[in-house]
Amino acid sequence: MLQAQALSDLRVVEYGDLVAGPYCARLLADGGADVVKVETPAGDASRGRGPFAGDTPNPEGSGLYLYLNANKRGIVLDLQQQGDATTLRRLLRQADVLVVNHQPSSIEALGLRRHQLAELNPRLIVTAITPFGLTGPWRDFAGDDLIALASGGLSHASPGVPDMVTDPEAEPPLRAATPVAEFVAGLQAAVATMVAVTARGISGTGCEVDVSLQEAVAMVMTWEVANASYMTPKRREPMVFGAMPNTYLPCKDGYVVIVGFLEQHWQGIVKVMGEPDWARSEVFATAAERARNWDALQPFMLEWTMARTGEEIAELAQGRGLPCFPAYTIGQMMASDHVKAREFFLTHELPNGEEVQLPGFPIRMGTTPWTLRRPAPRLGQHTEEVLKEWLGASPAELPDVLPSSAT
Repeated sequence: MLQAQALSDLRVVEYGDLVAGPYCARLLADGGADVVKVETPAGDASRGRGPFAGDTPNPEGSGLYLYLNANKRGIVLDLQQQGDATTLRRLLRQADVLVVNHQPSSIEALGLRRHQLAELNPRLIVTAITPFGLTGPWRDFAGDDLIALASGGLSHASPGVPDMVTDPEAEPPLRAATPVAEFVAGLQAAVATMVAVTARGISGTGCEVDVSLQEAVAMVMTWEVANASYMTPKRREPMVFGAMPNTYLPCKDGYVVIVGFLEQHWQGIVKVMGEPDWARSEVFATAAERARNWDALQPFMLEWTMARTGEEIAELAQGRGLPCFPAYTIGQMMASDHVKAREFFLTHELPNGEEVQLPGFPIRMGTTPWTLRRPAPRLGQHTEEVLKEWLGASPAELPDVLPSSAT
């Protein structure tokens, strides 16, 4: 028999903004947790980031906000007001987890560190996501996704293979068109939170989870970190990865990714290309030689790829078990038969009646399947509902517990 959801007994309060904290809480909500998102009267900053339908700003129609906050309930509290701060503490007394991402000084000023809440709720887990962590000489430094990428080392290492930088002064670091550091930190925070929940089941007490955006980036830089610890850091060359081709090449209708760093893959690619004579040259005989002589190998491969579409090349290669694939645009990815068959993207209705497609949950769970229980909340949409449900306020008592910002 199918259960409701894996985390349906977990109560989470999120006091987050933009990406990292809300994404962490969104993942918990996707697992079935009852996540209550606390916003200031001004609302989460992601409401102003878009993208917006028709490029018309709408705080209830930001694609970023809608994605990060689905499956949550939303309330409004002005924590600068004593009454609202007291209401939050009453909610935290009933909660299992608090997810917060603000500056450490702000978190402490609001009394939201674990040690400040331990007496109120000994079982409470506090997951704090900050630019540089809760400790250390930089703990109070301001930062965002771009700062995290730079301080974590990823900016220096970008672009990497195959987009090598040959002149760092003329070619500055590149940044992905999505807040990578914030999403990675949010994911790590969600995993760590569930480890803490498991540990609480053994010890009976909560703990503090300290997640640094800088460290979240550095955590995935294992090759670069090891290289820097072994030798004087320098710009990478294809040879350090020991194999080519491992790149994308222009083709008839765009670009195609060709991965041939394993010898068996290269031999398979040679067969797919019709075993041309040049492929048997000694200068292309090994992965190291192909990397060293990539400037000579690339034109031969371009002659072949430019005569075919990416789909044609992928079909030929994948039929032999070779890792090749067209470099899809976002639109091509969303329109692909495979993505449609897995029903990954879901349609959300915007306040103006238009519809937008946003990613669903990328994990399939057999006995506790993911569902979109509710769209992202409108500002303050569930304030009364949550306070009645969590605090047990009767209709007659409700005016006394409603936050000042909601009255």
